[in-house]
Amino acid sequence: MPEEKKVTLLGRRAGELLAGLNNIVDDLWGEAPGSSAPKARPAASQPEFPPFTQLWKVADETVDWTDALSRERPDDGLTDPADWALYHRYAAQVLAGDTDAYLAVIEAMQPLGDLSAYAASFDIAAPSPEALTATCQALPRYLDKPVPEARRYLAGMAVRIARDLFALLPVTRVEVALLQGDKALLTVTFDKAEMMKVRFAFIDPVAFAISCGGAFAD
Repeated sequence: MPEEKKVTLLGRRAGELLAGLNNIVDDLWGEAPGSSAPKARPAASQPEFPPFTQLWKVADETVDWTDALSRERPDDGLTDPADWALYHRYAAQVLAGDTDAYLAVIEAMQPLGDLSAYAASFDIAAPSPEALTATCQALPRYLDKPVPEARRYLAGMAVRIARDLFALLPVTRVEVALLQGDKALLTVTFDKAEMMKVRFAFIDPVAFAISCGGAFAD
């Protein structure tokens, strides 16, 4: 079988640099600073890393691909014109379920850029027009906590990854795996229809991941 196409949003070397940076940042539950890691779009501003406790409560704005197809320029006064130009360019392919277009959009937009202080790498694949898979290499410093706190980190990351990918592309399912090396620490599949019913400001991310069928490693 041909190798599945994927996009790596944060490479190994960048992950090592951030891992070193994280040795001097605040504790997991505090603010993490911005990074100098290179972005795919040089004109974009550097991401501001949110406090860990906010990760699963917020997400990127949802892209309306039908609107992007019909308009060459945004009319909301908020969307970056360069972002909109990219949406407009790929809208027909995305709406047709072209998974190569999905990966091109992901690579260009870097939807998980503001999470890169919390992971060594993100690999994203599009196995079908309805689904994305995201594999995240967790950083050891966030795992060297009591089990409840480490699981909260893993679950919070999984929820936020899924929310940002649902916001960017019109898929109905996102499977997330948090790894340490080759070991899966958490695997969970999120359904978009179910997630749209959730008020994320009030959830326990661990309980929510488990309710979605998530499985933590022993």
